[in-house]
Order: sequence, then structure tokens, then C-alpha cells
Amino acid sequence: MKDKNYPGRALAAYYRMMTRRNRVDLPIDDLPTRIFEEMIAEKAYVIMGNETRTLAVYRIKPAGLLRRLKRWPKGLDRRP
Repeated sequence: MKDKNYPGRALAAYYRMMTRRNRVDLPIDDLPTRIFEEMIAEKAYVIMGNETRTLAVYRIKPAGLLRRLKRWPKGLDRRP
């Protein structure tokens, strides 16, 4: 992973996505409390979650772009 601020960029993208929703539909449980980068099967990801579940997963493309995933890697499903 490069020296770019991928967790910060992923957090900004997540908040932009949340502002597109109706604010009444946003429970406090949808706010991330942990954000970290991880390598799974030689691919780089930014994982966002709170105490109980994973909220969003972004893949870091080789060019440095972030892409939000609808389906997460299988290895991630078993993590707290």
C-alpha cells in the first residue's frame, strides 16, 4: 500500500454516500468507529465497521482508486 490516506478517503466516500440518503433513515449504528487497511489474498482493502458489524469494504485498486464492494471477500465474513 502506498503512502496515501486510504482510510481517510474511504471515510469521506462513506459519509458522502450517507448524505445521499434521507437523514431520518440513518441510525447511529451506521457510523463507523473503526477503520483499517488490510491485505486479503494479495489485494488491499479498507474495512469500516463499528463494535458489532462491518459497515463497508473498499478495495484499493492498483492505480490508487477506491471502489466500494457490494460483496465482501469470504475471509472477511468470519471476522468480528
